Amino acid sequence: MHGDLLLVVLILVFGCAAFLFGLVYMVWCVVGTVGRAMWSLVRPRRHVGTPSCRENRMFGRAVYCPRPNCRKAEYRNARFCSQCGAQLKY
Repeated sequence: MHGDLLLVVLILVFGCAAFLFGLVYMVWCVVGTVGRAMWSLVRPRRHVGTPSCRENRMFGRAVYCPRPNCRKAEYRNARFCSQCGAQLKY
């Protein structure tokens, strides 16, 4: 008899705790979403009107790896050499 009552009380306690943690999680997600939205309004941004040097580059022009033992030609818009991984300079 007392065991049944203890089981019911434990189920109620753990159920209420789970419900409370679920509410806290939902509030946390809402606050995070609102915070990210507010930050997106005030964050520093890139200059939209000035294209980068990678976008200015003519399509199809080869860029060569700066390492003397590699010197692989890259015809794609890449920051790094596909053979050795060195940073490409434009």
